[in-house]
Amino acid sequence: MTASSQTPDSGQIRVLPLHEAPPASVFVDRDGDVWVPNGHTASGELLLACPQPLDPEDAGEGESFAWTLRLVDAGFGPLAVLPAVTA
Repeated sequence: MTASSQTPDSGQIRVLPLHEAPPASVFVDRDGDVWVPNGHTASGELLLACPQPLDPEDAGEGESFAWTLRLVDAGFGPLAVLPAVTA
């Protein structure tokens, strides 16, 4: 399971194992949807949420499904790893 990461100013794509992604990362799937950290499972696996899918039909109602990083990568990957923007 891998993800791509664009390095600043290099124009090159660097492939990292997902477990090596920086902890404050956001992920972009193959359709351009942005996934953000949303907690952890009881076993410590990272949970992700896609708060604003590009296709409004993809937005559900109620509590979010427990999307683990592994499930998102399997269903919507490959994932690009981007550093989270802090304000």
